[in-house]
Amino acid sequence: MRSTLDFAEVQTFAARGGDLDGLVRWLRPDVLIVDSAQAAEDATPYAEEHGLPVLHVSVQERTLRVYRHGTWEVVGNRDGPTPEAIRNVVAGALFARAGGES
Repeated sequence: MRSTLDFAEVQTFAARGGDLDGLVRWLRPDVLIVDSAQAAEDATPYAEEHGLPVLHVSVQERTLRVYRHGTWEVVGNRDGPTPEAIRNVVAGALFARAGGES
């Protein structure tokens, strides 16, 4: 996925350390990508507070959801969360924020 997001600085962190909210408050990311329902739930308070888009990539369920403006939306197509679909959502979220939309 890192090569697909070559336009962004990508950092990965294991969820097993807990306290996702504390981590993102120190990192202040522009977009957050998580791979579990629990991490998605844990990320929403910070996302809501800061207008941060959150992508929930579920490989098992073959879904890609994005949280923005207070709601979760399923995005992508029936091919599941492809690297290209993730790239498109991340790029859209980053450029929308840069343009003043949150």
